[in-house]
Amino acid sequence: MHSTVNGLIFAQAAGLWQTVHYILRIKDESERQLFVRRTLYIGIRRDWARNSKILFVKRLQSGDAFIGSGTPKGIVELDELDRDERRLCMENNWYGKMVFEKLAKFQPPVDLQNTSLAEKMPALLHGLEITYDEISAIEKLVRIRINI
Repeated sequence: MHSTVNGLIFAQAAGLWQTVHYILRIKDESERQLFVRRTLYIGIRRDWARNSKILFVKRLQSGDAFIGSGTPKGIVELDELDRDERRLCMENNWYGKMVFEKLAKFQPPVDLQNTSLAEKMPALLHGLEITYDEISAIEKLVRIRINI
């Protein structure tokens, strides 16, 4: 079940907000959009919730690493986007734009190999549901967190 708050879509179950956390893989062009505009076009459907935490992983020269985290404010669906954004989404098979309430950038990025997720196949990380304990363990490895 989904609810709309201020025009943004959220997952809801039995009248209570779900707290589900995920990993999203970020590419160079998406990273700029994410940390400058606080938005990210998404093509993977999940039960995004306002109080979820999302970790962003990116392939670097040294391997996969966590580059930051965010808390979504909501999803702007295709029919709510302007014509140019809608066309961009359709061309890239995205279904909407996630808007973030909170964002943090990790400096330096946290190497995936230093986490409990090191054994996961990198291709399976995008959209992977993770626990709050896994997020906490990864965030403890962050040396500098830049809130954006």
